[in-house]
Amino acid sequence: MLWERASSTNISEVGFDPTTSELQVRFRSGATYRYVGIPESLWQQFKETGFSGRFLNTDIKGLYEYERLI
Repeated sequence: MLWERASSTNISEVGFDPTTSELQVRFRSGATYRYVGIPESLWQQFKETGFSGRFLNTDIKGLYEYERLI
């Protein structure tokens, strides 16, 4: 998984693995979450928003299975 820096006030880095459809989001607080079943098209939309916390909250959280890793 390759990580990309985010220009968000809450999100520091994000990573996506297209082979497993797994998204990982690392917050500035240090917490990291893994979301599964993310379509690559949604990943592209997320990237286009600059990894906005708002996009995460409205288009990913609660719609896809997730777990806190750290």
